[in-house]
Amino acid sequence: MKKLYSIVDEKGKEKVLLITVSRNPHEKWEKFDGLEEMASLAETAGSEVVEKMIQNRKAYDTATFIGSGKAKELKTISDELDIDTIIFNEELTPSQKRKIEEITERKILDRRELILDIFAQHAKTDTSKIEVELAQLKFRFHMLQGEGIALSKLGGGIGTRGPGEQRLEVDRRRIRARISRLEKELVRIEKSKKTQTKRRSNIFRVALIGYTNAGKSTLMNALSDAHVLVEDKLFATLDATTRLIEIDPLHRFLLTDTVGFIKNLPPQLIASFHATLDEAIEADLRMHIVDASYENINRHMEATKNIMRQLGIEEKRTIIIFNKIDLIPTSEVAERLLRKFPGSVAISARNGDGIKRLLKAIQKIMDEDTAIANLHFCPPDGKILSWVRERANVIEEKNDDEGLLLKVRMRKKDVEKFKKKKGD
Repeated sequence: MKKLYSIVDEKGKEKVLLITVSRNPHEKWEKFDGLEEMASLAETAGSEVVEKMIQNRKAYDTATFIGSGKAKELKTISDELDIDTIIFNEELTPSQKRKIEEITERKILDRRELILDIFAQHAKTDTSKIEVELAQLKFRFHMLQGEGIALSKLGGGIGTRGPGEQRLEVDRRRIRARISRLEKELVRIEKSKKTQTKRRSNIFRVALIGYTNAGKSTLMNALSDAHVLVEDKLFATLDATTRLIEIDPLHRFLLTDTVGFIKNLPPQLIASFHATLDEAIEADLRMHIVDASYENINRHMEATKNIMRQLGIEEKRTIIIFNKIDLIPTSEVAERLLRKFPGSVAISARNGDGIKRLLKAIQKIMDEDTAIANLHFCPPDGKILSWVRERANVIEEKNDDEGLLLKVRMRKKDVEKFKKKKGD
């Protein structure tokens, strides 16, 4: 096990040690990269990263993941550095976790629990709090073995926060009952959101998606007055925010900032956050925001694509936005990315560079999907008129001797439906 570095303790923070296992030379650099991301996650959770470690071994140990000898070594190091918590970058089984806790006498977490904890801290709305609690309970239910487990046995800190019945003796029956209640509440919320979506179906909808900290919230603020929280932290924004953006009177769209993605995002979170991620699923266009300054850009893009596949939106209309070009040393890097991904746009949401190009790209896609139409209605056409008003952006309306004339921007498929309805 190789010691990477130590830092000075900061009083009052939970001191953590991060560890990962590399099984072969090919995945070594990916593991190093994963440790850096884990450090950002741990700091976002409010802890102090005292030590990072990487162990080289051919296979995971079924009993302790890292082997009993290395687990004992972890205890020695933790005693010397006054470590409170040890966090693994990989997923641990319940038995592995318990065995390592027994040997090290420390709280043991894995990557999933760390991410769940951050979500618990950042949930602000009632919906996101329900989604986080549901994800936590599903994870805990999965981890339970035997009759039950005392969730409060390890005290406070990372992995113990979140809404609901944390720090209590929760057995399988109570968890299952609580999960059932939360799922019913989310179904109610989703139905309410679908009703709201139906009411605004006449407006083109765009959703921001991408790896956490890629700059989605900064772009949201650059295009609107949303004042979404912008921090150099992972998952700084958790709740979806929607604003109306007007390029010109003929091109208006709803822009939604969604929760950031991350590699190996716990499946419980993806399932529980369906109500929030619905905006990305149902949108007419998705803008995949990518941090162009990140060294291993393909890793972030692939992680986002994997989650898009799980949501069933990989094949839906998406435009790639390479953000943070102001942090790239040369323009050649951005030009190479644009050539590799035709139709993509390079911007800096922070200083506004490329925003006009982005808006033109959105306008072009809107024009491909919609059309300006002049629709004439006679007095008996009340139902059809109501149907059109629900689906079209009315630009102008005039009354003449023969009835009502509407100039609208409408989806091309709805214009064809209108023609059929008028022909009935």
